[in-house]
Amino acid sequence: MLNIDKKTGEIYCYGVVGNSMFADGFTDMEVIAALKEIGNKRAIVRINSPGGTADMGIAIYNALKRHKPGVDTHNDSLAASAASVIFLAGETRTASAGSRVMIHRAMTIELGNAESMRKMADTLEVYDKSLADIYADYMPEGVDIMSLMSAETWYTSKEAINSGLATTTGEATKEKPAKAAWFANAPANLFESSADCSSRKRAIAKYHLGAMVAKNI
Repeated sequence: MLNIDKKTGEIYCYGVVGNSMFADGFTDMEVIAALKEIGNKRAIVRINSPGGTADMGIAIYNALKRHKPGVDTHNDSLAASAASVIFLAGETRTASAGSRVMIHRAMTIELGNAESMRKMADTLEVYDKSLADIYADYMPEGVDIMSLMSAETWYTSKEAINSGLATTTGEATKEKPAKAAWFANAPANLFESSADCSSRKRAIAKYHLGAMVAKNI
Protein backbone atom coordinates (compact mmCIF):
# COMPACT_ATOMS: atom_id res chain seq x y z
CA MET A 1 0.00 0.00 0.00
CA LEU A 2 1.47 3.33 -1.07
CA ASN A 3 -0.07 6.59 0.07
CA ILE A 4 1.06 10.16 -0.56
CA ASP A 5 0.65 13.40 1.37
CA LYS A 6 1.44 16.08 -1.21
CA LYS A 7 1.46 18.88 1.38
CA THR A 8 4.21 17.33 3.48
CA GLY A 9 5.94 15.33 0.76
CA GLU A 10 5.40 12.12 2.72
CA ILE A 11 5.28 8.80 0.87
CA TYR A 12 4.04 5.81 2.87
CA CYS A 13 5.66 2.58 1.71
CA TYR A 14 3.69 0.05 3.74
CA GLY A 15 3.37 -3.65 2.93
CA VAL A 16 5.22 -5.93 0.56
CA VAL A 17 7.85 -4.58 -1.84
CA GLY A 18 6.30 -5.59 -5.14
CA ASN A 19 3.00 -7.06 -6.24
CA SER A 20 1.64 -10.03 -4.33
CA MET A 21 -1.64 -11.86 -4.68
CA PHE A 22 -1.57 -12.54 -0.94
CA ALA A 23 -0.76 -9.13 0.54
CA ASP A 24 -0.94 -5.42 -0.22
CA GLY A 25 2.25 -3.88 -1.44
CA PHE A 26 3.88 -1.14 -3.46
CA THR A 27 5.99 -1.14 -6.61
CA ASP A 28 8.93 0.77 -8.04
CA MET A 29 6.70 2.47 -10.61
CA GLU A 30 4.30 3.62 -7.88
CA VAL A 31 7.18 5.16 -5.93
CA ILE A 32 8.49 6.89 -9.06
CA ALA A 33 4.99 8.27 -9.75
CA ALA A 34 4.74 9.46 -6.15
CA LEU A 35 8.04 11.32 -6.45
CA LYS A 36 6.74 13.05 -9.57
CA GLU A 37 3.56 14.04 -7.72
CA ILE A 38 5.40 15.73 -4.86
CA GLY A 39 7.57 17.50 -7.43
CA ASN A 40 10.18 19.84 -5.97
CA LYS A 41 9.42 18.96 -2.37
CA ARG A 42 11.88 17.01 -0.28
CA ALA A 43 10.52 13.48 0.07
CA ILE A 44 9.86 11.89 3.44
CA VAL A 45 9.57 8.15 2.90
CA ARG A 46 7.88 6.23 5.72
CA ILE A 47 8.47 2.47 5.74
CA ASN A 48 6.71 -0.46 7.39
CA SER A 49 7.54 -3.46 5.24
CA PRO A 50 8.71 -7.08 5.58
CA GLY A 51 10.49 -6.77 2.24
CA GLY A 52 9.73 -8.24 -1.15
CA THR A 53 11.37 -8.59 -4.53
CA ALA A 54 15.07 -7.71 -4.42
CA ASP A 55 15.16 -6.13 -7.89
CA MET A 56 12.25 -3.86 -7.04
CA GLY A 57 13.78 -2.83 -3.73
CA ILE A 58 17.02 -1.86 -5.46
CA ALA A 59 15.10 0.03 -8.17
CA ILE A 60 13.20 2.00 -5.50
CA TYR A 61 16.47 2.73 -3.68
CA ASN A 62 17.99 4.18 -6.85
CA ALA A 63 14.85 6.15 -7.72
CA LEU A 64 14.90 7.78 -4.29
CA LYS A 65 18.60 8.56 -4.57
CA ARG A 66 17.88 10.36 -7.86
CA HIS A 67 15.23 12.66 -6.34
CA LYS A 68 17.02 16.03 -6.60
CA PRO A 69 15.26 17.83 -3.72
CA GLY A 70 16.49 15.06 -1.41
CA VAL A 71 15.00 12.18 0.56
CA ASP A 72 14.72 11.37 4.25
CA THR A 73 13.54 7.92 5.32
CA HIS A 74 11.71 6.88 8.47
CA ASN A 75 11.41 3.31 9.66
CA ASP A 76 7.96 3.51 11.25
CA SER A 77 8.10 -0.08 12.50
CA LEU A 78 9.80 -2.62 10.22
CA ALA A 79 12.33 -2.28 7.39
CA ALA A 80 13.26 -5.87 6.64
CA SER A 81 14.96 -7.51 3.72
CA ALA A 82 14.42 -5.52 0.49
CA ALA A 83 12.80 -2.76 2.57
CA SER A 84 16.08 -2.29 4.46
CA VAL A 85 17.67 -1.31 1.13
CA ILE A 86 14.92 1.26 0.52
CA PHE A 87 15.50 2.65 4.02
CA LEU A 88 19.14 3.31 3.14
CA ALA A 89 18.17 5.78 0.40
CA GLY A 90 17.57 8.53 2.96
CA GLU A 91 20.10 11.24 3.60
CA THR A 92 18.81 11.06 7.14
CA ARG A 93 17.48 7.68 8.23
CA THR A 94 15.27 7.73 11.30
CA ALA A 95 14.71 4.57 13.27
CA SER A 96 11.53 5.08 15.28
CA ALA A 97 11.55 3.79 18.85
CA GLY A 98 10.77 0.08 18.82
CA SER A 99 11.46 -0.28 15.09
CA ARG A 100 13.63 -3.00 13.58
CA VAL A 101 15.83 -3.37 10.53
CA MET A 102 16.68 -6.81 9.14
CA ILE A 103 19.25 -7.88 6.55
CA HIS A 104 19.61 -11.37 5.10
CA ARG A 105 20.74 -13.24 2.03
CA ALA A 106 18.52 -13.36 -1.04
CA MET A 107 16.10 -16.26 -1.27
CA THR A 108 13.59 -17.65 -3.71
CA ILE A 109 11.32 -20.59 -4.42
CA GLU A 110 12.69 -22.92 -7.10
CA LEU A 111 11.28 -26.02 -8.72
CA GLY A 112 13.50 -28.05 -11.00
CA ASN A 113 16.30 -30.54 -11.41
CA ALA A 114 19.80 -30.51 -9.89
CA GLU A 115 21.19 -28.41 -12.71
CA SER A 116 18.56 -25.69 -12.39
CA MET A 117 18.99 -25.70 -8.59
CA ARG A 118 22.74 -25.12 -8.93
CA LYS A 119 22.13 -22.34 -11.44
CA MET A 120 19.68 -20.65 -9.10
CA ALA A 121 22.15 -20.94 -6.21
CA ASP A 122 24.72 -19.14 -8.34
CA THR A 123 22.17 -16.47 -9.20
CA LEU A 124 21.28 -15.94 -5.55
CA GLU A 125 24.95 -15.41 -4.72
CA VAL A 126 25.11 -12.65 -7.35
CA TYR A 127 22.16 -10.97 -5.65
CA ASP A 128 23.85 -11.39 -2.27
CA LYS A 129 26.89 -9.55 -3.57
CA SER A 130 24.77 -6.72 -4.99
CA LEU A 131 22.93 -6.29 -1.69
CA ALA A 132 26.15 -6.46 0.34
CA ASP A 133 27.70 -3.76 -1.86
CA ILE A 134 24.83 -1.41 -0.99
CA TYR A 135 25.08 -2.14 2.74
CA ALA A 136 28.85 -1.58 2.57
CA ASP A 137 28.29 2.06 1.61
CA TYR A 138 26.73 2.66 5.04
CA MET A 139 28.29 0.16 7.44
CA PRO A 140 31.78 0.54 8.96
CA GLU A 141 34.73 -0.66 6.89
CA GLY A 142 35.86 -4.15 7.83
CA VAL A 143 32.45 -5.44 8.91
CA ASP A 144 31.74 -8.94 7.59
CA ILE A 145 28.45 -8.02 5.96
CA MET A 146 27.93 -11.37 4.27
CA SER A 147 28.13 -13.15 7.63
CA LEU A 148 25.54 -10.75 9.05
CA MET A 149 23.30 -11.43 6.07
CA SER A 150 23.78 -15.20 6.43
CA ALA A 151 22.75 -14.98 10.09
CA GLU A 152 19.58 -13.02 9.21
CA THR A 153 20.52 -10.16 11.51
CA TRP A 154 17.84 -8.09 13.24
CA TYR A 155 18.71 -4.61 14.53
CA THR A 156 16.88 -2.58 17.15
CA SER A 157 16.66 1.16 16.55
CA LYS A 158 19.83 1.81 18.59
CA GLU A 159 21.67 -1.08 16.95
CA ALA A 160 20.68 0.23 13.52
CA ILE A 161 22.37 3.54 14.37
CA ASN A 162 25.48 1.83 15.74
CA SER A 163 25.72 -0.27 12.58
CA GLY A 164 25.44 2.74 10.27
CA LEU A 165 22.10 1.66 8.81
CA ALA A 166 20.25 4.49 10.58
CA THR A 167 21.39 7.99 11.46
CA THR A 168 19.00 8.98 14.23
CA THR A 169 16.19 7.72 16.44
CA GLY A 170 12.66 9.04 16.50
CA GLU A 171 9.56 8.87 18.62
CA ALA A 172 7.56 5.67 18.72
CA THR A 173 4.80 5.28 16.16
CA LYS A 174 1.46 3.56 16.55
CA GLU A 175 2.15 1.26 13.62
CA LYS A 176 2.19 -2.49 14.16
CA PRO A 177 5.13 -4.15 12.41
CA ALA A 178 4.35 -5.84 9.13
CA LYS A 179 4.19 -9.61 9.59
CA ALA A 180 7.38 -11.50 8.85
CA ALA A 181 6.43 -15.10 9.58
CA TRP A 182 8.54 -16.52 6.76
CA PHE A 183 11.85 -15.41 8.32
CA ALA A 184 13.93 -17.85 10.33
CA ASN A 185 14.96 -15.58 13.19
CA ALA A 186 12.21 -12.99 13.43
CA PRO A 187 11.72 -11.67 16.99
CA ALA A 188 8.71 -13.31 18.60
CA ASN A 189 6.93 -10.01 19.25
CA LEU A 190 6.62 -9.40 15.51
CA PHE A 191 3.88 -12.01 15.47
CA GLU A 192 0.36 -11.31 16.55
CA SER A 193 -0.21 -14.79 17.97
CA SER A 194 1.52 -18.09 18.60
CA ALA A 195 -0.33 -19.45 15.58
CA ASP A 196 1.59 -17.01 13.41
CA CYS A 197 4.88 -18.30 14.84
CA SER A 198 3.97 -21.89 14.08
CA SER A 199 3.08 -21.07 10.50
CA ARG A 200 6.57 -20.02 9.36
CA LYS A 201 7.16 -22.99 7.08
CA ARG A 202 3.70 -22.71 5.53
CA ALA A 203 4.28 -18.99 5.01
CA ILE A 204 7.51 -19.60 3.11
CA ALA A 205 5.63 -21.75 0.64
CA LYS A 206 2.61 -19.44 0.49
CA TYR A 207 4.24 -16.05 0.04
CA HIS A 208 6.75 -14.87 -2.53
CA LEU A 209 8.25 -12.42 -0.06
CA GLY A 210 11.47 -11.42 1.70
CA ALA A 211 14.45 -10.36 -0.40
CA MET A 212 13.11 -12.63 -3.06
CA VAL A 213 14.47 -13.24 -6.54
CA ALA A 214 11.99 -13.64 -9.34
CA LYS A 215 12.13 -17.05 -11.03
CA ASN A 216 12.25 -15.53 -14.51
CA ILE A 217 15.27 -13.24 -14.11
